Amino acid sequence: MKFKRTLMAGLMALSITAPLTSGLVYAANNTLVVADRASFKDWDPASAFSEEVRVLGNIYETLVVYNAPGSAEEFSPGLATSWESSDNGKTWTFKLRHGVKFHDGSAFNAAAVKKSIDYVKELKQGAAFVWKGLDAIEALADDTVALKFKSPTPANLIAAGQYAAYIIAPAAVEKGHDWMMAPNAIGTGPYKLGQVEQGQQVVLERFDGYWGGWKEGQFDRVIVKVVSEAATRTQMIKNGEAGVAWDIPLDQLKVLGENPSIKVSTAPSWKNFQFLINTQKYPTNNLAFRQALQYLWDYESVTKDILHGYGSVSKGPLPTSIWGHASVPMASYDLDKARQLLEASGVPKQDWKVSMQYISGIYANAAELFQATASQVGVEVELLPGEWGVIWDKAKKLDTAPNMQSMAWWPTYPTPSDWLFSEFHTEKTTLFNLSHYSNPNFDQLIEEAAALEGSDRAKSTEKYVQAQQLLAKDAPAIWYADVQQIRVSRKDIKGMEKSLNPAYEAILYYNLNR
Repeated sequence: MKFKRTLMAGLMALSITAPLTSGLVYAANNTLVVADRASFKDWDPASAFSEEVRVLGNIYETLVVYNAPGSAEEFSPGLATSWESSDNGKTWTFKLRHGVKFHDGSAFNAAAVKKSIDYVKELKQGAAFVWKGLDAIEALADDTVALKFKSPTPANLIAAGQYAAYIIAPAAVEKGHDWMMAPNAIGTGPYKLGQVEQGQQVVLERFDGYWGGWKEGQFDRVIVKVVSEAATRTQMIKNGEAGVAWDIPLDQLKVLGENPSIKVSTAPSWKNFQFLINTQKYPTNNLAFRQALQYLWDYESVTKDILHGYGSVSKGPLPTSIWGHASVPMASYDLDKARQLLEASGVPKQDWKVSMQYISGIYANAAELFQATASQVGVEVELLPGEWGVIWDKAKKLDTAPNMQSMAWWPTYPTPSDWLFSEFHTEKTTLFNLSHYSNPNFDQLIEEAAALEGSDRAKSTEKYVQAQQLLAKDAPAIWYADVQQIRVSRKDIKGMEKSLNPAYEAILYYNLNR
């Protein structure tokens, strides 16, 4: 505590003497300072599968861009200007943008696309599984590439994803994974990777040869400072040391939004919060018992008091704003209903005990609230906090798995299958199906829906809706909140609304200006 008080005292002193000067400095040299919690460790776009996209999304680009819900068109051109599918959905042909250069000056063309995707597929790391059905890539011309799949595939959705879809320069591919992890990067994006001080800061430098061109007011340089303390990030955005801040505590957003110098921008996201319920471990292997737990969850209190209004009660297993979502009958907070289900379950009262594993923050607060409400009907909840890597390993093995496991999910690319298949399809070796749920009828629906995505979206949606209805009845999870995408910036920075897109985690600094 002494260190924290000393740090805050120093920050308060700094806020008196430094913010105006600091703000003028980064305005004068057209540099944007970003305060971020995340410390980026995986620099290879072929293997990166977490928050690294916050930086990588400014260095690399995708063939296709998925537009935010409510846009006039679902897709926009990226490195490809047009694309079409064969009638059977197995072959996709992309016409590539002319005049695009990689950061090393080499030309972007069909051969580069083939080399990049082949590399991702062969590395078999991160989200490489999205290309598992790819049979061959053919460079038909310098500006035309054909992707041939074994079965109907939504290649336009995959090519718009924020994981495993960035196009990497041939020179970087040849240098290999270790070279990129050093870190090094060669993409086509508006920014080049500059100096990296691991765990301290990342510098992005303007790429003068960017195909999109540059306008007055855009940032030539972005310094992403790694700031682990939430209080420090909050202070930096308050006093002008940072123009953008990530992961501000939810209970601070209202006050920040009232500050005339700060803007808090929000929109629906594709991230939802869940507690997965173990369907194989006693007593949660009992359907009525699982349903009772759903009715013990105080959904409104979590949304209001823990999420501070920056989320909404889930209306199904999928976030409401993604295509394929179905509003299915869901449990609500009802102690009497929970008590009835517990009695009907046949589980002896002395066995009304569950273990609950979670990481810190929102999940911990929600778990503690659940423990309190469950105790009102005689259910004993054992709280098991821990670091994600440790508790994930435990949750994957039935002999060490808890009855309930915290989970937050957002998609690899814009598809319902990313939730439904990844979290609930039967797995021989458990990865993310931490409820250990298995239902052949559900599996079949998901497989059929995924196969139809590339050829018949309407039929695919119909299958996904049926799958969600079945899943809700089987109660392998408590889906409790769809959370908002939140961006916090100084008010003099314009263009943040362009980075309110649930398909992408990254803020595109190229879209910002002062």
